[in-house]
Amino acid sequence: MRNRQAIVASLDAWLGALQVGRGTAHQGMAVFPLRAPATPPLGYRTLAEALGEGWAEAREQPAACVPELLLINHGKCLLLVLDGEEIIGGRQNRIANASVLVAAGAQIVLPVSCVEHGRWYGSTPRFAAGEAGPLRLRAAKAGQVAYSLRMEQRASADQGAIWHDLAERQARAQVHSDTGAMHDLYAAREAALAAYGRAFPYVEGAQGMVVALNGHVAGADVFDQPHAAAAVWARLVRSYALDALDGEPGMAVDQGRALRFLQRARLLRYEVYGSPGLGYDVRLEGDGMRGAALVYDGSPVHVELFRVDGEQSPASRRRG
Repeated sequence: MRNRQAIVASLDAWLGALQVGRGTAHQGMAVFPLRAPATPPLGYRTLAEALGEGWAEAREQPAACVPELLLINHGKCLLLVLDGEEIIGGRQNRIANASVLVAAGAQIVLPVSCVEHGRWYGSTPRFAAGEAGPLRLRAAKAGQVAYSLRMEQRASADQGAIWHDLAERQARAQVHSDTGAMHDLYAAREAALAAYGRAFPYVEGAQGMVVALNGHVAGADVFDQPHAAAAVWARLVRSYALDALDGEPGMAVDQGRALRFLQRARLLRYEVYGSPGLGYDVRLEGDGMRGAALVYDGSPVHVELFRVDGEQSPASRRRG
């Protein structure tokens, strides 16, 4: 209990100290850069960097199964996997179900969800980094994983719901994919997504972003250090932009609303679970909002927050 209270207290204090910078806007989307309190630097690289440099490896399990991949860190530093990031290859493309920190020289079983419904055969035994899951898909998956952790102590998602979400998106966008792959949806909308990328380049020194879509603050991603934010910034912008493309323009969102969104996170109920890697997986939930945080050695490494319209939590405050 004491350890849980320390984790909750450190995360609460860290969220309370976040600073919101001036936002920029483009086609229904606004991005506000974030700065977080200084914490002891962790010497990690992101999964996309590690896969590209060849010292991390994702594999199918010996008895291959949809919701798990074997992740091996052959390197000499920590490896950060981002919740919702796509891993392309193997028998089908997957996305991670949680942010995970993998020790140097270690291997873990990574909980994942399929984002390619129509394939279960090996196009290539090797995996590569892909996109990040769209915002609303990540938000829904975060709720599913929180429920699974609460009930079964497993970071599982609702696979059918994820396939249904992607199929609906492809139908709305009139995108055809032989295997129902999320990656094909991004590829088909590349021109529009590239415009968002040009509109929202990485802001020097930023440790994350709060994002508003079509007149409402929609979510936030924040990291312990600028290097991590810079490494995943472009993919996160694209993941938010994919939802911006499906919405209608709304009222402008100012800096104050972005800050209040972050402050609301401190009123959520916190639930602390073990992680497949190092540290703890903290789930945040309350009325109209949810999120997750990876906390290691007393400090948050990655925090994600989502606005969830029309959903009610039985307890919107956590204390004790």
